[in-house]
Amino acid sequence: MTSVYPQTTDMTEHAIDQAIGHAATQWKNEGWVVVDGLVPADATAAALTEIKPPDFEHEPAGTLRRPDIDARAKFRYEQFDGTTLFPYPDAPNLNRLFVHPNILAFAEAALETSDLRIYQSRVWSKYGDHANYEQSHHIDANHSLLPVRQGAGWGHIEFFLYLHDTDDSNGAPRVSPRSASGANGLGIGEGLGGAGTGAIVRRDEAPQFYDGEVSATGKAGSLFAYRSDVWHRGVAIPPGKERHILTFGYRAGKAPWINFDSHAPLVTRPDFVSFVEQCTPRELALFNFPLPGHEFWTQEVLDATARIYPGLDLDPWRTLL
Repeated sequence: MTSVYPQTTDMTEHAIDQAIGHAATQWKNEGWVVVDGLVPADATAAALTEIKPPDFEHEPAGTLRRPDIDARAKFRYEQFDGTTLFPYPDAPNLNRLFVHPNILAFAEAALETSDLRIYQSRVWSKYGDHANYEQSHHIDANHSLLPVRQGAGWGHIEFFLYLHDTDDSNGAPRVSPRSASGANGLGIGEGLGGAGTGAIVRRDEAPQFYDGEVSATGKAGSLFAYRSDVWHRGVAIPPGKERHILTFGYRAGKAPWINFDSHAPLVTRPDFVSFVEQCTPRELALFNFPLPGHEFWTQEVLDATARIYPGLDLDPWRTLL
């Protein structure tokens, strides 16, 4: 079952903290949770207006194609069309959601550390008229070079942030709870995951995964959070329907073998520069910016940083030199 909480726009700070605490506990115990309305709906509504209509005829597929791998045996390539790497062009409201304070607070509670990094960051738009999005149950085995060690200060967490109401009519993901799937199937024990191949099961191989699955539905602003040892899948979207989400992941700062998207090349992107100039030191630390007081910083380095990000307030860094 999902954990459902009221819209945070109508909650006190104490109530938000309580909701985050309860959700983090379920995530630790069950491997997944839906926190309903963690991000205010007006924030996701503003972001949704910035998503542009697709141009699949001229845009490249959303995943790299390799001739030595028959990916169609696992997933259809077309399912990943409509995937846009962060930062989304000309979308300041949308891009800010990747570092929303409520999401950051939940990640800290779930991973039990304040030293976090964002290692995956994408927008994923699905259109029922474009592709068949039906998938087999699978575990995300391509987020880490090593088995993921869950527990305080080591693990990672994967997110879907719903930009609009998401239910069975427009592609809410399915999850197989432990009562249906049992052990994670990786042969390395409960609570571990993230590395290796073969973590896909079809209905004829494990019908109980499908018969016992649940829908991770949620209102606009809801956050579906799951671990890489949790069986889940995408489903078909009817023609005429759309689904828009942010798909991203946080990891513990001391686990760099967990990775997916590289952010360093973004320094040449004007939209990323604009994003950085609106961030706090805590938010920038998610992208591996050293915090104020770190030994990396010198007066010369700060002056050079100011030339890259002229609108960034560097006073917190200069104060602690």
